[in-house]
Amino acid sequence: MRITSLSTSDRRHFLKALSLGGLFWHSKGAFAQALTLTPSLTLGPYYPDRMPLDLDNDLLLINNAITPAVGTIAWITGRVLDQSGSPVRGALVEIWQADNNGAYIHSASPIANRDSNFQGYGKFLTGSDGKYLFRTVKPGLYPGRTRHIHYAITIPGQARFTSQLFVDGEALNASDGLLNGVRDAAQKAAITPVWSSIASSAIGELAVKFDIVMGYTPSDTSAVAKPTIVYMSGNNSYTGVASAASNMPGVASGSWISIYGEKLATTTRTWGSGDIVAGKLPQAIDGVSVKIDGKAASVYYVSPKQLNVLAPTVANATSASVTVTNAAGTSESVSIPLATFQPAFFTLADEYVAETTAPGATLVVYGTGFGPTAPEVASDVADTGAVRLANEARIWVDTKEVSLAFAGLVSPGLYQFNFVVPELPNGDYSLQASVGGVRTSKIARLRVQK
Repeated sequence: MRITSLSTSDRRHFLKALSLGGLFWHSKGAFAQALTLTPSLTLGPYYPDRMPLDLDNDLLLINNAITPAVGTIAWITGRVLDQSGSPVRGALVEIWQADNNGAYIHSASPIANRDSNFQGYGKFLTGSDGKYLFRTVKPGLYPGRTRHIHYAITIPGQARFTSQLFVDGEALNASDGLLNGVRDAAQKAAITPVWSSIASSAIGELAVKFDIVMGYTPSDTSAVAKPTIVYMSGNNSYTGVASAASNMPGVASGSWISIYGEKLATTTRTWGSGDIVAGKLPQAIDGVSVKIDGKAASVYYVSPKQLNVLAPTVANATSASVTVTNAAGTSESVSIPLATFQPAFFTLADEYVAETTAPGATLVVYGTGFGPTAPEVASDVADTGAVRLANEARIWVDTKEVSLAFAGLVSPGLYQFNFVVPELPNGDYSLQASVGGVRTSKIARLRVQK
């Protein structure tokens, strides 16, 4: 199989998603409408007192296990919005729930017969569109409650907000004290959406959409004079520096990252052909530059609230400082985790890696953060050619590991993977990968349709 590097137009096609999120907290009035605030409901007694080994947004599979949890699969999607209806970026969404048997991962779980293959807890950090995604099972029942999933939302500078998601049409809804404690009919309806069957699924999967509307409006930052990178108050592990593919905090050497903040730039654009000189990627656009561990990053996209840059190669470090410089000055340094590997797939709408595909078809997917190549390619080179990974990558569609026909770099920071879609019934499946002993921290999904 012959693999060639991407043309400029192809590169723009696969990287354009990096610049679509040029909003940070919100874009005033963009989604303004009459909204129903999500009611606050108790945290409950079963927030995990011991966390599972895996904390991603796929509760069906733990790490690289090949045995999924038992139960009816449910895909839960939604957005985190402010009270004006604008999306909130950087919201940490946590869910935890009973498994198919009604058991929690908690020492005081009312039912002890826990499914050891069920993760029981997951988390997701929202991007600029405010969206989140979880794959889980329809929660089981235990004495005294109807079916429900617990939610906690943490936003930088805001108190933690908790609520619960219920299942429309459940017989026990009529007697559930917490659900019926919500007196406002619109609020009650908002937390009790329909769990619909996915028509294309041959395995009976469900889909539910649950938007969470927070009762606040982000404060203006007009007083900010120089560029500022945001962070989560009291928890610097959630800074405004994240993988451009997964939106999870941290940086991998030679990977695409997004930086969020205020007054980062005065213009909004991506690099053009004139910015690439002598085969080298630009280290500044319109006077905006970024340094990671003192090394210049290649700048792809600038806007007042978001930058997208290609991290330089930094060896033998576990953390690094990040600064943004423009005509107004240099931001305060933010410390972020640094890794050799932080694998993640680039996705289309609703976390799909590709359009619907059929079993036996050859699929091409893209990602970033998959580590060094052999031979090594400098991170500021515009034309990398096609270079294979130095470390073995593994990819699973659901629990089936696929054979990779190609796994390597095809453009700056952009990795390509070619494989044949395994024989699976119609439905949505998780797509996960690992390289160098590091697994993707967020599932992508693939729709298989014969």
